[in-house]
Amino acid sequence: MSLLKKFLERTLEWTSSLCFAGLIAVVLLQVFARLFLARSPHWTEEASRFLMLYMVAFASGLAARDRAYVNVDFLLNMFKGRLRAFVDLCIDLLSIVLMVTIARYGWDNAMVGRIQTSASLSIPMHLVFMAVVLHAVSVAFYTAIHIIDDLAALFGQRRSS
Repeated sequence: MSLLKKFLERTLEWTSSLCFAGLIAVVLLQVFARLFLARSPHWTEEASRFLMLYMVAFASGLAARDRAYVNVDFLLNMFKGRLRAFVDLCIDLLSIVLMVTIARYGWDNAMVGRIQTSASLSIPMHLVFMAVVLHAVSVAFYTAIHIIDDLAALFGQRRSS
């Protein structure tokens, strides 16, 4: 599990960074073209949208790994020990149900997109829509790890995160 987790983390870090670098490059190209060239490329707006979408999809699992999503800290910090572990477990279980639901319907939506292509880049839209599935699966993976930690804390063992 540790090897899989480390591989997934590195992959998500690199791919989100590459998408971010690509986003910067595409936007800079568009700005440069609008300022200094007679015509600007028509595909940059669409490419930047898709790169942003995948950047967020790749990085969302990393945010889940660090429990970096927005929550009500002052309320959660009122709980200590096993009660806190129980509350964390409930939140994580609800989160994983939500992510599985998003992945399932995201997959259905992506399959509908097989017959469509993007306007400027002619990319099959199911590849773009798969970002939703990627987001949900990566968040669910790290949430499942948190559930294991929550159960360990609930039953008196030390948390790993």
